[in-house]
Parts: sequence; structure tokens; C-alpha cells
Amino acid sequence: MVSSPLYELALKVGGYLGLFIVSILGNLIPFVPVPYLAVVFVYSAVLSYNPLLTGIVSGLGGAVGKLVVYWTGRGASKLIVTVVGGGERLEAFKKLLGDYGALAAFLFAATPSPDDIVMLVLGMIRYDPLKFLVATALGKIVISLVVAYGGWAISEALSPLGVTVSIVVSLALLVVISAVIFLVDWVKVLEIVSVEGWRGVVETLRRGQWRSLLVHGRSTFSPQQRLEE
Repeated sequence: MVSSPLYELALKVGGYLGLFIVSILGNLIPFVPVPYLAVVFVYSAVLSYNPLLTGIVSGLGGAVGKLVVYWTGRGASKLIVTVVGGGERLEAFKKLLGDYGALAAFLFAATPSPDDIVMLVLGMIRYDPLKFLVATALGKIVISLVVAYGGWAISEALSPLGVTVSIVVSLALLVVISAVIFLVDWVKVLEIVSVEGWRGVVETLRRGQWRSLLVHGRSTFSPQQRLEE
């Protein structure tokens, strides 16, 4: 039905435990995109697991994986400070960030945007690990619930067409969703939204500048430049 190491691992372990382990692995290695959300989609749309439990279990697993990334950053900062110094600058940055660290962790965890750099930085400044874990878990649960309920809704809508058609259409939509997640530069999207709102994104698409929103795409106009026009 679906051929991928993550999916096969989830089936081999079985049930929600398999999903939990896959979600950990999907968030464990910094800067390496692993499509664990595809497994979340399949669990809900094809295997008919409860979308609420699927989203919660996957979100908690994702948070555990990002906690490892956090401790990696924390360990790296200790090594850097020991070798080259700069501890006072990290402490100053921590005070400057204040409570916004949890907000940043939540927002980046709750969107398909690359979040490893944020998690590493929060580790480097020795941000409160409990606040980090809670914020990240909430963010990962949000995005996992969106994917899980999306899969469930599609499955319910297609169920009258029969199992085979439902599976084929679900997998086709999964490919499209995965392409959107990994091809769109969500950092650029967030930059535009922060300045102009979603209207700015729509305006970018209307002008035919959609390539500027893709990973490695060349942006013709910055958000600030668009505002000045």
C-alpha cells in the first residue's frame, strides 16, 4: 500500500507505539527533513486510527525528538563557551528573549517551517527545558491534529466511492500535501505574513511571483519592498 521505511517501522512495532516511535525519529536529526507526517496521514486516512489520538501521540513523539535537538544545542553551547568563551553574550541573549522562547518554539513546531535552528538556539541559551518541552509538544500536537483530521475528513468524504478509490485518492493527495510541505519555503511565507498578513502572500501569488515562495527560490521583492510600492 505504502512503501517507506517509516511506515514499515510503524507497522512492525504496531499501533500507537509505532506512530510514537516514528514521530520521535522524524524529529530527531537536525536539518534532515523526515516525512513522518505522511505516516500520521496514512494512520488516519487509510488505517482508520482515531484522528484525535493519532494527533496527540504523534505530537508527543515529535516533542521528544525535538527535546534531543534542544539538548544537542545546549551541549554545543557548553563546548563553545569552554573553548572560545562568550558565555555572557549567551546569557544576555537569553534575558533579551525572555518568555518569547516558548512562543517561538510553539509557532515553529506548529507549522511546516524548518524549526531545528530555533530549537538549537533555545538549547544554546539554556532556555527552561520544561517550558521548551510543553511549548513544543503543543505545537507538534497542533500540526499533527491538522494532518490527522485532514486524512480522516478525506477518508470520510471518499468512503462512498469504495475502499480502493479512497486509498488511491488519499495517497495522491498525500503526495501533493507532502510536496507543498517540503517545496514551500515557510520561513519566507512567515516573513511576508508578519509584515503584510496573508494578503501579502495572496498578492505575491497574484503577481506571478510564486517561485519566490519555494525553497531555493529567488525572491524578486522583499516584504518591505512590496509595502513601499
